[in-house]
Amino acid sequence: MIIPNTNIRNALNFFGVMKKYILITIGVILCNVSSFSQCVNKNQAFGVGEELKYHAYYNLGRLWVKGGEATFSVGKSGDNYLFTVTAQNLPGLDWLYKLQTTHKAEMTKQMQPVSLKARTVENKNWDYVEYIYKGDSIHKRLVNNQYPKGRDTTYRRTPCSWDIINAVYIARNTDFKHIPMGEQIPYYINFNDSTHTIYGKVLQKERIKNREGVEFDCLKCSATVAPGTIFAANKPVFVWVTDDLRRIPVLIESQISIGAIKVFLYEYKEGRVDN
Repeated sequence: MIIPNTNIRNALNFFGVMKKYILITIGVILCNVSSFSQCVNKNQAFGVGEELKYHAYYNLGRLWVKGGEATFSVGKSGDNYLFTVTAQNLPGLDWLYKLQTTHKAEMTKQMQPVSLKARTVENKNWDYVEYIYKGDSIHKRLVNNQYPKGRDTTYRRTPCSWDIINAVYIARNTDFKHIPMGEQIPYYINFNDSTHTIYGKVLQKERIKNREGVEFDCLKCSATVAPGTIFAANKPVFVWVTDDLRRIPVLIESQISIGAIKVFLYEYKEGRVDN
């Protein structure tokens, strides 16, 4: 079957819109189920050297078209953790739509956020945003086409709230044993200069396969979404995380305002967790 160029372009345009929502589906949605341990101070889920790779697919009628890929990796910055997340459209498709984005977040070994820095190139548009945590406040600096000299803002940080990258790794340290199945749980995340409250549930245990045929024992979770995003209103997002101490996201499914998206884990390398 030949897919019209307009449909391919729509899929790539969609992935461009998804440049940060891929991070949200993997990050924010995962974090929805972690209210009982938002303020953790010990890591047992990930280690330096870990690398998780994902493919994102966009629904075109009966077809699922691969729109891009994302990589989550854990490194070091001095004595702190350094989380690097990259997302881009598929190689060879820049002539239709160019997308490259890199997020770098720093967190102390005591699981306190230090900073988040993000660079994005989307066709002819670009931006750089930096969040610096200072006690109970967050300083944001934005530089882009609209603000080439930069724009600075400072806003209050709600206790036990997180940006979309640091939140992923906090959520993965959740003790799910103390969360009853089906109980609605609040979580607080800093996004677009404000703190959003979103809710999640742990639904059930499931054994699933990724697209490469690898099986995982998972917890299936659902979550509401923040208002004003492209996710479909009143439609939950589903995420499957491994049912072990690492809590690795394996599959995310969501209805969005222009169709549907699935994000699959296709490759992973475990890091060494500090004792």
